[in-house]
Amino acid sequence: MTTTTGATETWQARITHDLAAQLRRDAELLGLDGRTEIVKAALELLHRRAAEERMAQSVDDFYGDREPPLPVGVRPAQAKSQPDVTT
Repeated sequence: MTTTTGATETWQARITHDLAAQLRRDAELLGLDGRTEIVKAALELLHRRAAEERMAQSVDDFYGDREPPLPVGVRPAQAKSQPDVTT
């Protein structure tokens, strides 16, 4: 259910009692006060993850099968050499 009031919307979802209890413990740990703050934090995380996925997809679309370049200042990983073991 979505309710629109002025410039905001209210979203609702039913969750199990077990999940609600876990979320209350999580909220206490993270310093969130009440269900509204919990839901807002969860939606912000969802949005951030989706934005990261969009960025990754745009890199894949642009470079296709080619290897994308490393960011400025990042060096390629060097293969670790195996110690010379003689018996």
